[in-house]
Amino acid sequence: MDTTLTYFRKSAFSRDALVYAGDLDTQPAEGTLPSPVYYLDVGSRHINLCRNATQVTSPLLACKRHGMLGRSATIRGDITSSAHRNGTFSNAWTFVYMAEEFKWSIARWSNRWTLVDGRGNTVAGFERASFRASKIGTLSIMPGHPEHLVWLIVLTCELVHRTVKSSERAAHGS
Repeated sequence: MDTTLTYFRKSAFSRDALVYAGDLDTQPAEGTLPSPVYYLDVGSRHINLCRNATQVTSPLLACKRHGMLGRSATIRGDITSSAHRNGTFSNAWTFVYMAEEFKWSIARWSNRWTLVDGRGNTVAGFERASFRASKIGTLSIMPGHPEHLVWLIVLTCELVHRTVKSSERAAHGS
């Protein structure tokens, strides 16, 4: 059975995200169940994957973007990985886990992103929410992957989301 996670903005003007287990339509009120399974601390040059908002100083994974345009990244934590954008004008990213490349691909004119492994097998899919104030989207991860890979998928999905949002702002001149 797939692991399904739903991303919500922490608040209306925050970059940070809360990630809940399951496919949720609305964000649970703070202090109610279910609680978020992950907290994404998002800055202009970093994304930290944490168990919750109180563990920002000791994240599970810390991603730091490099270069003037942030086209590459280093990911550190219990594992070390690297990531890079797939091309000059691409919003998609590729990352490495256990010497295998995983590539996010974004279909044009679609709110759906797909993650494939080095053999071309679909590993995960993300469905971006449309016209929702707080919901970012839903991530489905195929079963049978180690926890560290799941962490990388959750983190790099947000990296792709931030890149897409940045490209949209640039295209609309804001």
